[in-house]
Amino acid sequence: MHGDGRDYPTLCAYSCVIPYDQYAYFAKELSAQRINQSDNGDNSDETEFDNQTIFDYPLSKLYGNELFMGSNLFGVQKSDTLYKNHSKITHVGSIVLWYSFNVDTRKRKELLRKVTVQLFELSKIDDTTTFIKFNIFGDEIANSEMIRGAYEATKLMIIGFFLLLGFVFFVVWHKLRAKKVPVVVLAAVLSPFLAATVSFAIIAWIQFPFYSIMCVTPFLILGIGVDDAFIMLQSWCLYNTVPSKKDRLTRVFIEIGPSISITSITNMVAFGIGYLTPTPQMSLFCLSTSIACFVDYILTFTLFAPVLYINSGDEQCYIPAKKSIDQMNDDFIHWYSKFICSWKGKILALLFLILLYSLSIFGVMTMKSTFEPAKAFPSDSPLASSLNGVKLAFSEFSPLQIIVNKAPNISDQQEYSAFYEMVTSLESVPNSYGRQWTLLFLKAYEMFDQKIFSFLHAFGFSGQNHYIPSYDNLGYFLRQIRNPPMIKTKQNENGIEVLSSFIMTIVAHNLTEWANRAIYVDQCRSIVNNYPQFNSSIRDGDAAILDLILTVKMDLVGSIAVTVFCMAIVCIFFIVDKIGVFVVTLIISSICFTLVGSLSWWGADMDPVTMVDVLIATGFSVDYTAHIAFKFYKVEGSNHQRIKQALQEMSGPMLQAGISTVLCMLPLIFVPTYAILAFAKTVFLVVALGLIHGIFILPVLLTTLSYRRQL
Repeated sequence: MHGDGRDYPTLCAYSCVIPYDQYAYFAKELSAQRINQSDNGDNSDETEFDNQTIFDYPLSKLYGNELFMGSNLFGVQKSDTLYKNHSKITHVGSIVLWYSFNVDTRKRKELLRKVTVQLFELSKIDDTTTFIKFNIFGDEIANSEMIRGAYEATKLMIIGFFLLLGFVFFVVWHKLRAKKVPVVVLAAVLSPFLAATVSFAIIAWIQFPFYSIMCVTPFLILGIGVDDAFIMLQSWCLYNTVPSKKDRLTRVFIEIGPSISITSITNMVAFGIGYLTPTPQMSLFCLSTSIACFVDYILTFTLFAPVLYINSGDEQCYIPAKKSIDQMNDDFIHWYSKFICSWKGKILALLFLILLYSLSIFGVMTMKSTFEPAKAFPSDSPLASSLNGVKLAFSEFSPLQIIVNKAPNISDQQEYSAFYEMVTSLESVPNSYGRQWTLLFLKAYEMFDQKIFSFLHAFGFSGQNHYIPSYDNLGYFLRQIRNPPMIKTKQNENGIEVLSSFIMTIVAHNLTEWANRAIYVDQCRSIVNNYPQFNSSIRDGDAAILDLILTVKMDLVGSIAVTVFCMAIVCIFFIVDKIGVFVVTLIISSICFTLVGSLSWWGADMDPVTMVDVLIATGFSVDYTAHIAFKFYKVEGSNHQRIKQALQEMSGPMLQAGISTVLCMLPLIFVPTYAILAFAKTVFLVVALGLIHGIFILPVLLTTLSYRRQL
């Protein structure tokens, strides 16, 4: 049952099948009859009042009129015996009160927020009341709990920031003279934070709302931004023998500019496609991150690069002061490159891929398409108890509203029969209760209209011999139930008030699983579409998520395909070799597929959270492929020489980038919110899979599919 919390007519008029006045007299008449029976010494259960006024489930009776109780009472146990208190119900597990509010002004919205949050805080106190323990769930409470989860995540990510800062300091210290380290480190971390700030400013300027999940954006951009800084720093140190600073910076831009451009543009594309997701929170998170990626790309060349240039002093300032511990030994690189080019390396790569794909296929096939609201809140939230109550309610009472925009002409037997044929089909969908639970005011009106006909016919005023349903008494009927807003009427050509549109409710059970609920709604929608003459539509507050559950697998495949295609287009402009573009595209697809399978093994479901996380990770995957591939096709020589030089120059920054990203996200594993934890898991997996593909699988494919060019 739905209502606005103000009065009964609005609350019950379109859900109940009993006029308001009779409902108002229910308690009064029941008490009066008890007093009369007590005064008269009458303890009989056979009075007319007892027979017509019964507290039952799901339909109670008041003077023979039905009152639907199935939307409020749950865990009901009943008996065939009618007890002296006019009840057949022996036990009620819980009572659920449903309220909806009209918050069309900011003042009302704030008032609603304060009231619901106060009630939520009150529900946490065990001894609030002596006899009643209550839980409360609502949008404002859910928002406050999500904000609390985001706040906890932000605090932990600050720890991640200091871990990353320490690692960046460590890397820079092993490449530059000590006195230059602080300034370079500051520039490396300042660029991403400035990019995030600009992104938030743009979001605010275009008046988009700010969601709690967007607090992750600065730290995510930090992980992406320092990757580019590592690559630029590595290239700057490699060209330390160039005498002119201007020429040195030019060489650096020529060498690493295209590869940084590839990764930055593809990250923007990946997050940009994520903006198209139907979830508003994740959509704006992707938009803000995409904007931040673009700004960080610009700042890498306009802020970080000038810092390297200005702080160089003389040309010898940036000669590495110490042996870099994160750069592979030349002997090991030489051996590893030989191994990559050998048949042993290729066989090992093939066996590894067979094992990885087998596990991934099993993981993808066993992933369950569903959604759990609890995933959006911290696991220690009191809302968990409230959601359990809601889950119990949906196991017994899952309402689905049908908006009939063109009401049937009940005087037309063929049209009226077609309408009830649609109703019967809806009531026959698996898990539907059936006619007894259907909330359709036409049933009550037809009884009312027939009683009036019988009364008039008895006195000879009916003008017809048998009853034919009509809207002649509709206006009077609606006035008796205070003209509920969910029933619309209009004047016909004869000036008679006739039904225009209304809402009916079909009730189902055993729909606690969102996947089952999505299937149920889809089946009902198909039935409604078979009766276009009534122009009916399905209304469900969670319709967007339910529709996504049904198509999430295909949507994910389609989104990944579009993202990978866009990345391939970007790579074409920077990697001149067509085979190289094909190999990079193949590796990105492999990372995405194995990522989904790995997430399944780590306990993830196929839900909107996983879908968005994988789309975001698709952009990350380019960071571990484009740099090696670009360098491989840029240098001359044999395949062994080319892959050796590519690994010498790029493997170190790639490892540093992976470690820095993991360190930044590492504290998130302690966040008790599933959505944030799932994002952290996705980042960890894409880093691991990206490094494996980028340093092992990609070199094997490059050396296998590329022809050998001699100096």
